[in-house]
Amino acid sequence: MLSARNQCQFSRRTLLLQATLLGAASAAAASEISVVRQPKPQGNKEYYSHAKGVRIFPGAWRPHYPWEHIAWVSPSWPSQDYIWLDFPEAIFTSQGLIYLSHVNPPIHTVYTDLPPVPWKKRGQGIEFERVLPNGISFGGNVEPAEKAADLELWIRNGSEQPLKEIALQTCAFLRAIREFNAFTGDNKLVHVPDRGWVPFMDALGIEEKKGKYGIGFHGGKKIADWPVMVTLSLEDERLIAFTWGKSTISLVGNPDHPCMHADPFFPDLEPGQSARIHGQLIFFEGSLEHFTKAWQNGQFEIEG
Repeated sequence: MLSARNQCQFSRRTLLLQATLLGAASAAAASEISVVRQPKPQGNKEYYSHAKGVRIFPGAWRPHYPWEHIAWVSPSWPSQDYIWLDFPEAIFTSQGLIYLSHVNPPIHTVYTDLPPVPWKKRGQGIEFERVLPNGISFGGNVEPAEKAADLELWIRNGSEQPLKEIALQTCAFLRAIREFNAFTGDNKLVHVPDRGWVPFMDALGIEEKKGKYGIGFHGGKKIADWPVMVTLSLEDERLIAFTWGKSTISLVGNPDHPCMHADPFFPDLEPGQSARIHGQLIFFEGSLEHFTKAWQNGQFEIEG
């Protein structure tokens, strides 16, 4: 059951759509909730509709941590808002947590107070490269596509030790994009075997580990069968989806931010070896049902 705070932020369209996909039990629960869709911005409509198309810029989230790499990404439809992409947020390895984009006092990191690394222009997108004190280097680029932001991350093991168990956190922070910024996990969905789309917070309670992809930070229980997290708009029939394809290790939603994660992994790297992975931040205009069909038809397959 949704909390009172979450009920007031959900649209009837969203809840009924979830109910259709999740079955009779969810439909009965949804029928007890009376909500209205979040109103669209009023006022100067020409202002809100003027800027459109995927735009990517160097950004900031917590500028008091100058070593973060934040990309601002706008949706493909008309919008003055931006997703803040923490790229990456963290790199966990057999050599420890070698990178964290901010300070979290309970969590030990190998390196602190790293120097800032500027984004560089790359076509219509941006890229960066960072070298750590032990010789490990990593970087990435974010480039606009027609209905998505194409993502690439790479790591080179320039240390003298093997680099194993490489798992990253990549966070799409939603507070600055109005139609997705409700402080809730209920509009963030994962796909589960035999159930279809399930709100993230409900998926955390599933015991059957029939999936291939983890739910929650650091891998979590293997609940999801598709490597993608979806967040539904609270204003219109559209969504954003985040995936690293076969390089996805886990899917995460955090209602307290709010944010959505598709977190990737890298293969083990011996000294001198490197690897690249690719992902997408997808902007889909249409129903969740239409997105499901597009996904099943291979429209969003990622190579490499």
